This record gives sequence, structure tokens and C-alpha cells, in this order.
Amino acid sequence: MPDPVELVARAIHEDYVRRKSGARKSAPDDPSLAAWDDLPDDLRHSNRAQAADIAGKLRAVSCEIAPKTDPRPPVRDLAPEEVEMLAKLEHDRWEAERRADGWVYGPTRDAASKRSPYLVPWEELSEEVRDLDRDAVRAIPRLLDEAGLIAVRSSGSTRP
Repeated sequence: MPDPVELVARAIHEDYVRRKSGARKSAPDDPSLAAWDDLPDDLRHSNRAQAADIAGKLRAVSCEIAPKTDPRPPVRDLAPEEVEMLAKLEHDRWEAERRADGWVYGPTRDAASKRSPYLVPWEELSEEVRDLDRDAVRAIPRLLDEAGLIAVRSSGSTRP
């Protein structure tokens, strides 16, 4: 069976490409929009790191990853307060990942010089940029489903 993290990483990338291509102007030579097999190694690694972190995020909201055969009802949608908390966690994870790779704050994004205007605390991001993380979090149940998995509420959870 294929590695679930790899399957979810690919689904994350495909979702990102769909969202970015449909919602914002992108440079035609943006390497982050390449097909998975043509994606630079650092970007594939980033998708894998995001996928590997999903289990921890779900634990933060009393959920866990399970096979589709699990008898518990799958979580299809996260509550708004869960989305907000997990989106901030995702931004923090992403920011730490970028900084560890040598990225620094810059007023405009420039991959060649590893500069990004988004390397700031969550509270300093615009709502538009925060929505990128919120959308990524909202997609978790669907991305798990694409990988043959589900999110379920942990045993004893009092959440809906």
C-alpha cells in the first residue's frame, strides 16, 4: 500500500494548485504550480511536512486519522473555531519550516532570494493571506478521503 503521507502530500499539492490557479494571479513560471513529478524537491518536502503534521493538528481538536472502515462517523467539516486554531498552527509550522530553510522576511515574495512578506506572526497577516491557511485546514477531511482515510472524533470527545 502506498505511504499515506505521500498520498496526502500529493493531494495537498493538487489542492494548492487548484486554489492558487483559480483564485489569484500567478506567475506562469511559478515553480510551486508544477506537476508533482516536476516539483522542486524542497516543495515536495514542504507538502510532505504539511501532510505529516495533519495528525498532530487533528489531535489538537480531539480528532484522529482512521481508515475508512472505522465505524465512527467521519468528520466532514471542522467548526469555525477549530479552523481558526488549526490555521494559525499551520501558519506557524510553515513559517518555522521556511525560516529553517533560510527564508527571511521581505516586502515581496522572491523564491530565488528566499524572501517572503508572509514570514510574520499570524496577527500581522492580512485576512486574504490567513484565508490560504484556513482553506488548507478546511480541506483536511477531503484530502484524507482522497488518500483513503478519514478524520474521526477521538473516543470520549465532547465536540460535535
